[in-house]
Amino acid sequence: MKIICSIGPKVNNKESIDKLIYAGADLLRFNFSHINYSNTYELIKYVKEKHNKIAILQDLAGNKIRVSKNFNCQYKVVEGDKVVFYKERNRINEKSNEKDRSYYIPLSIQGDISLLNSAEKIYMKDGTMEFNIINKRRDWIETVVTKGGIIRREKGVNVPGIDRSFMGLTEKDKKDIIWGLKRGVDIICLSYACYGDNMRELKEFINKNSFGRKVELWAKVESKEGIDNFDDILKESDGIMIGRGDLISEVDYIDIPKIQNDVIAKMNGTNKKLIIATYILDSMKKNSKPTLSEISDVYNFVKQGVYGIMLAGEVSIGWKPELTVSTTKELIERYL
Repeated sequence: MKIICSIGPKVNNKESIDKLIYAGADLLRFNFSHINYSNTYELIKYVKEKHNKIAILQDLAGNKIRVSKNFNCQYKVVEGDKVVFYKERNRINEKSNEKDRSYYIPLSIQGDISLLNSAEKIYMKDGTMEFNIINKRRDWIETVVTKGGIIRREKGVNVPGIDRSFMGLTEKDKKDIIWGLKRGVDIICLSYACYGDNMRELKEFINKNSFGRKVELWAKVESKEGIDNFDDILKESDGIMIGRGDLISEVDYIDIPKIQNDVIAKMNGTNKKLIIATYILDSMKKNSKPTLSEISDVYNFVKQGVYGIMLAGEVSIGWKPELTVSTTKELIERYL
């Protein structure tokens, strides 16, 4: 079983990457939702030269909705606050007022903000922040906070129930793909793959811009649409990554273990790779040992023949990334 490690604030230089690889990392994931081209290129170049058996995974941002990157404020919202979401290109005359507990937040979204009209709730931060929609207009959506937290630029937004059928590769994705192909990435993973057409479009674009290079194409399935259209997505992909972090906000979280097992059953007997991502050893963000339930998860993944597991926040922002990786490696070797 492969260990995929996310590059992030705690792992962003050559020394920290060396520690992860020596601890047991097999693949390095660069999240292109938040990327610095210059530093990323230096790290990829370094890995290619010193650790040439380590694969480089380019994780595309996909069509996920986010707080606009041009939003330069940071607000802590609490239950009962009013939050109005609008498309970043629209002009909203009102301004946030912390005294009145009302906030105006621009979103980066393909299509018009009215796409959110079919939804009842908006979520952030893997479902730990929740907003009830109370008023809908052509240019904005008014909500009231039911679970608070921090709103900052580029924070991911989940809106279960919206129509993503027309959402294809973004201009950012296209730019990132060409950049990655030129710098030798080995795997390109499309976040928020909801339909087989998403992967067909990705494949066509890469074929036209591949510079003769061959890369693996993975689909990150992290929405209800992705689960509903799983067979078609699988047909067009070399691998599937189950993104449990976003999936928590997109489906009833109680169903996720069954969804996970159904996917494993479907992929057993194929020659395609399955990766389970996020919440693997999440407790090790702050602790020196995983929980019993996390250990049980790893055991089951090993016994079910899962190709790989992806360590996200427990590595990218965890207190001891290399300890998390070595612990994961120890568990895998014990259970094989």
